Amino acid sequence: MSENRIYDTLEFDDDINFDGLDDSEEEIDAEYDSEIDSQIESGDEPVSADTVDASEPDSVDETSVCEPPVVELPIKETQDVFENEVQDASELFKADNKSAKTERFLKTMCIVNAVVSIITLSVIALGVYCGYKCIESVRSDLNEKNAEIAELEGKNSELEAEYLEAMNMFEKESEKETEIQLSEIEQGKIIHYDSYVGYSWMPVLSGIKRNTYKAENFSVDDRYRMSYNVDGEESSYFGIDVSSYQGDIDWQLVKEDGVEFAFLRIGYRGYGEEGKLCADEFFIQNYEEAHNAGIDLGIYFFSQAATVDEAKEEAEYVLSLLGNRQLEYPIVFDWETVVTGDPEDIPRTEDVMPQTLTLSAIAFCETIKDAGYDAMIYTNKKLATIKYDLRQLSEYPVWLAFYDTELSYCYDFDIWQYGTAQVDGIEGEVDVNIAIIK
Repeated sequence: MSENRIYDTLEFDDDINFDGLDDSEEEIDAEYDSEIDSQIESGDEPVSADTVDASEPDSVDETSVCEPPVVELPIKETQDVFENEVQDASELFKADNKSAKTERFLKTMCIVNAVVSIITLSVIALGVYCGYKCIESVRSDLNEKNAEIAELEGKNSELEAEYLEAMNMFEKESEKETEIQLSEIEQGKIIHYDSYVGYSWMPVLSGIKRNTYKAENFSVDDRYRMSYNVDGEESSYFGIDVSSYQGDIDWQLVKEDGVEFAFLRIGYRGYGEEGKLCADEFFIQNYEEAHNAGIDLGIYFFSQAATVDEAKEEAEYVLSLLGNRQLEYPIVFDWETVVTGDPEDIPRTEDVMPQTLTLSAIAFCETIKDAGYDAMIYTNKKLATIKYDLRQLSEYPVWLAFYDTELSYCYDFDIWQYGTAQVDGIEGEVDVNIAIIK
């Protein structure tokens, strides 16, 4: 349809809904075409937009004929407005749709984050739980191991205590003396007591230095402290000997209780087949604290040497443990027979011959002397008279273990281990000794 048929003056409200506008235009064109067709059929001349209205008189001047106002609908502008509104609506829809999508995305992400957080916390909780269980398991294993170690240490202490007690009992039983024994000694015999055969004797050997101690010069006080007096003056020192069996010792209290010297165990060899060399775990501590307390010190090694070479090995081991520490008393070769009470538990020293033992003692002592220290032999009455050949050991001082206050040993000695007693600073009883000044 021609734009000349549209009036320019027609205005539209911005709020008018232009939906279907194109359809109205088509309807108007259809009506107009229909009217033209009817006029043609009736023989009338069609009236165009430029033709003067037929109802007007012919006398009307052509210039005065008013042409109907052409209303020009702003189709393009309307379409632009419509398109803008559609675009705005579309953009709004897209924005709303985008906002909805964003909201859904955010909700989805929140859910995902929540799920991830829950899973993470669950994994952490599981890890903490597993770690706690692992720690508890390790702690339980450690407690079991500590309990086993404590039990083994307890058994070791018990075995050592039983061993010492058995040795003490053995010595006490084996060194029982009677008035008859004293007379037998005077007649050139030494009487022994053994739990298996009872009393037995052997002759006093010549070529071995005899002791000249007088029995009346020995005295024991109410605390079982022995002393030796010559012409009213004390001629002895009171001392003790200790090992790890005594545990922690307050050496200052020991000193204040009148202890003047002490022998410390520095180590030992196991009595089993292997015969492992071991250090006394309390030696360093005992040495330092006793030395600082002003107590004179010597050391001993519990030997189970089965050969001369093993005795020399023990001496070298002692020197390596001792270092260059100062000693006021000798380093002692303490070889002893072991009584286990089990017939199947045979000590490694059971078949050591007397001459092998004597030469072993010499090898130990000479190795010690070569290092600049004094050497000594620890023995009891039975070993001294039936195991050692004392004639070959005459140049070494003797530490005698004889559990009695009535002396019935004819050979010379320098220190006498006569029993056990209480000493301040030490739990339980400890071996007590007297060193006689010559």
